[in-house]
Amino acid sequence: MKKRVLLFVSIVSLSLTFNSCSKDDDSSSSTSGTIVGEWEFLKEGTIVSGTEFLSPFEHTSGCTKNYIEFKSNGMAEDYYYEKPSGSCVEYVDEATWTKEGNALSVNYGGGDFFDSEIMILNSTTLKIKFADDGGTINVVEFVRK
Repeated sequence: MKKRVLLFVSIVSLSLTFNSCSKDDDSSSSTSGTIVGEWEFLKEGTIVSGTEFLSPFEHTSGCTKNYIEFKSNGMAEDYYYEKPSGSCVEYVDEATWTKEGNALSVNYGGGDFFDSEIMILNSTTLKIKFADDGGTINVVEFVRK
């Protein structure tokens, strides 16, 4: 559980670097696709005054890229990779998920949950936003594996 928390803390802290910016100007954006499947972390960042500041997600070099799998039975598995002793180690956190309209909630149990709003959901892209405890609006973009 600590590793999962560290992953989300790293997402939030990395998002504060503001290395690049982009604006979602895709007029064909949809949120009606299916979330079921494997989604690789692609970008992360924040929204400030309506403008997105996104940077590439930093995966552990030489390891499989981090991803989350949403299963049709409401279960999810969050896969992330680290090199604690020089070789890649896979960690998997299990969760349940629900989607109602554009609201996505992932519950890791023990009071550890993650609520977000879906900005884009189509056959190739999942983009979510959420507020952290400090009120910063964070964005994470995934690409379907």
